[in-house]
Amino acid sequence: MHKINTNNFDFLRVLFASTVAIAHLIKLAQIPELQPYIHLFNARLAIDGFFIISGFLIAKSYERNKNFKIYIEKRIKRIVPAYFFVILFCGLSFSLISTNTMSEYFFNLQFWKYLLANLSFQNYFEPCLPGVFNNNLLCAVNGALWTIKIEEAFYLLLPIFYYLIDFKKVNVYLLSAIIYIVSIVYFNYFSVIDMYRIAKQLPGALAFFITGVVFFKNFNLLIKWKHYLIVPCFLFFILEQYVFQTQILKPITFGFMVFYIAYSFSWLNNFGKYGDFTYGIYIYHFPIIQVFVYYDLFNKYGYISASFLVLMLVLVASIASWYLLELRYLSKNRKLRYQKINIEWFSNK
Repeated sequence: MHKINTNNFDFLRVLFASTVAIAHLIKLAQIPELQPYIHLFNARLAIDGFFIISGFLIAKSYERNKNFKIYIEKRIKRIVPAYFFVILFCGLSFSLISTNTMSEYFFNLQFWKYLLANLSFQNYFEPCLPGVFNNNLLCAVNGALWTIKIEEAFYLLLPIFYYLIDFKKVNVYLLSAIIYIVSIVYFNYFSVIDMYRIAKQLPGALAFFITGVVFFKNFNLLIKWKHYLIVPCFLFFILEQYVFQTQILKPITFGFMVFYIAYSFSWLNNFGKYGDFTYGIYIYHFPIIQVFVYYDLFNKYGYISASFLVLMLVLVASIASWYLLELRYLSKNRKLRYQKINIEWFSNK
């Protein structure tokens, strides 16, 4: 039987995070030469991939230990330290590039609204800082963080899902189907009336998360049939994504494509042997790009050199964040996992 913990999720998460980062770079930098490539980096699809993986892995984690306190502590320790750091660091350090004076900056109500809104994961209330990035395409300090509150909602909804299954004896597939249908109807309704910003929020994103949960609960069956299902799923996905431009079976078909890649191509199994830099790539790339745009570095040093430097700085920040901040808050099991990967990798050298 295929081992459920032997997978390529580390590779996929880095791929998805990098896709989002490059998509934002192309959009924010507004370099004409890069615009033809924007369609190659579909940030929304990458985020959907994150939601699918999250459903799969969080369900696996919760079924391993359904102690709610331990479950919540693990989620908080994974999300909060680096998140709070990037909010506070940007809030304080960007006072140096604000068009306001120091006193005007720190005594400005917008600064405190930014801290309150972002530290409470409600970034949309105040995404900007006083006098910062006003001449950029967007003044938002970190426009990528809107998905964090959705992830947190997933974390809180999952124990309710299992409570209904375990204690109220609701059929898991009936409950999953209801969640999926509600999510699909919500998303398509608000998309049709041209309110995509609302459509992509909850419950519109739930279809992807619940797909990941159901895939986890049917792991052995999907592994058995994966080579037979991948072609029809791929074809249906292409039709829906690029021809009909709808979202009905897309969470399932794209979800299975993610699942298939995760449990094929064994040469990618140890992709995360040095650490999980995904979260860092995701939460640090946006403000770094904004700083480059603010100083007009894409034009001063050429868009190729500046883009490469942006991506390198994002990677360095992510690695530093992992080793100096994120790793210390991980559960003992996850720390041992990375130690084991490193030991196995070096022993094979």
